[in-house]
Amino acid sequence: MPRTLDAWRARRASATASATTPGATAAPSRLPRRILIAFTLPTIVLGIMHGPEGVIQGVYAKHAGLALGGLAVALLITKMFDAVTYPLIGSLSDRTFARTGSRRRWILGGTVVSVVGMWALLHPPSNPTVVYFGVSMSVLYLGWKTIEIPLQAWSYGLTTDYAQRARVQGWRGMGQIGGQLLFFLVPALALGIGVTDSTEIDFRSLGVLAVIALIALPIAAIVMVLVVPAGVATTADASATTLRLRLRATIDAMRSNPPLLRLLAAFLPVNLLTGMSTGLAYLYIDVYLGLSAELPAILATSLLTSIVGIPIWTALSGRFERHRVWAFALVGGGLACAAFALVEPGPGAFVGCIVLFPIVTLVLSGSVVVYTMSADVVDYGRLHTGQDHGGLYGSMFAFLQKSLIGVAGAIGLALVGAFGFDATGGDQTTPAIVGIKLGFAIAPAVGLLAAAAIIWRYPLDRARIAEVQAALAERDAGEAGATDADAQPEPAGADASAPAATAADTSLRRDPRSDPDA
Repeated sequence: MPRTLDAWRARRASATASATTPGATAAPSRLPRRILIAFTLPTIVLGIMHGPEGVIQGVYAKHAGLALGGLAVALLITKMFDAVTYPLIGSLSDRTFARTGSRRRWILGGTVVSVVGMWALLHPPSNPTVVYFGVSMSVLYLGWKTIEIPLQAWSYGLTTDYAQRARVQGWRGMGQIGGQLLFFLVPALALGIGVTDSTEIDFRSLGVLAVIALIALPIAAIVMVLVVPAGVATTADASATTLRLRLRATIDAMRSNPPLLRLLAAFLPVNLLTGMSTGLAYLYIDVYLGLSAELPAILATSLLTSIVGIPIWTALSGRFERHRVWAFALVGGGLACAAFALVEPGPGAFVGCIVLFPIVTLVLSGSVVVYTMSADVVDYGRLHTGQDHGGLYGSMFAFLQKSLIGVAGAIGLALVGAFGFDATGGDQTTPAIVGIKLGFAIAPAVGLLAAAAIIWRYPLDRARIAEVQAALAERDAGEAGATDADAQPEPAGADASAPAATAADTSLRRDPRSDPDA
C-alpha cells in the first residue's frame, strides 16, 4: 500500500478519535445539464466524422481499385509516429492548462486541421493513389488527436464525484455513439437530395458527410469553449505541471501508478483485436456475405443498441464496482464475436448479422466504463506524484482507442490479403474465408476474454477511490491554508518553533521518488 494513503489513514483515524473530521467535503453538486450538453456537442460531430473510419479503406479498395496491401502499408505509416505524438500532445496540453488554466486553444486548432483532413479524404480526385490516401488520413488523424486528447483531459476535471464522473463519461459515450448513428443516416440523406441513387456507402455519400463536418464541427467547438468552464472542480497543482515533462518523468508517472498500468493492459487487447474486426467489417458483411445494400441498416441497428447500452452500463458502473461491470461486458462481447464465425453467405446471413452485430456493439459499449476509471487513475497519480497528468494519461487511452485501432485495421487488411481475400467480390477461396473469419470474429473473441481476466482484480474499487479523493481534498485544503498563512504578517511574539507542528502534514506531499512504496 503506498505510504501516502497510509499516512492519510493514520491521520484520519487520529482525527476521528478526537471527534473531528479533517478532509471532509460537502456532497458535490450535480453538473448542470447545459454544461453536459455543450461539452458533448464536439463529441457528437466527431462521432459522425469517425463513422467511416472502419470502412474507408474498404471503400478505397472497392471503388478506387487500390490494393489491400498498399492500403495496409499506408495506414501503418500514418501510425508510425503516434507513439510519440500522442504523449507529446497530452503533455503539451497539460502544460498549457497549467499555464493558462484552459485547453480551449487545442480544441479550436484541432477543429481546423480536422475539417481540412476530412474534406481531402472524402473528396478524392478521380484516380486517387495510396499516397493520397495516406496523406489525407495523416492530416485527419492529427486533427482528431489535437481535439480529442485535451477534450478527454478536460472531462476529468469537470467533477471528482464517483457517480458524477460516470455521468460525464456516459454523456460523452452517448454523444459518440449518437454521432456514429447519424453517420449511417448520411447515405439516406444523399439519396434523398439526389446525390446518389442508392444507400450504399461510397464516395458520393461520403462527400455529403464532408460538407456536414465542415459546417458542424466549428460550430460545436465554439459553443463548447464559450459555455463550459475551463477548470470546474479541478484541483490540479499547476506549479508542478509547469515543469518540463521529460521522458523519465513520463515513465515515472506511469510506473508509479499500478492501477493505470493494469487498466492499460486490459484496454490493449480490446482495442487491438476489436480494431482488427472493425477494419474488416465492411469486407466481411458487404463483400463476403454480400449484404452491401443492407450494411447501413445493420450498422445503424447496432449503434441503436449501443445507445441503449451506454446508459445501462453507466448506471451499473455507478452502482457496482466499475471493473467488474466492464469484465462482465467483455465476456459477453467475446461470446458474441465467436458466434459471428458461424454466419455464412446465403439467405440466413442478414438475420445472423442483424442479431449478432447489435449484440456485439451492445456489450462493447460497456467500454464507456473505462473512461470513468481513467479519471480515477488521474486522481490516484496526482496523490502520489503531486502532478496532474490528465492530458498524458488521456493521450495513452486515446492512443489505444484511436491509433491502435487504425494499426489493427491495417493488420487485418494485411492478414486477409495474405490469405488471398478478393475485396472486389466473387467467389472466395477456402483460405480467404478462414482469414476473414479469423480476423473478424475469432481473434477479437480471444482478446475480449483475455481483457476480462486482466481487469477482474483491478485495485481501485469504490472504497479505495473514496480514500484517494478524501486524501486529495485534505492535502489541497492544507496547502491552501498554508498559502493564506504565508500571506499574513507574523504576529509579534509568535513562537518561532510553531511551524514544526505542521511537519506531519508533509507526509502527503513527499516526493514519491523518495518513497520506496510509492
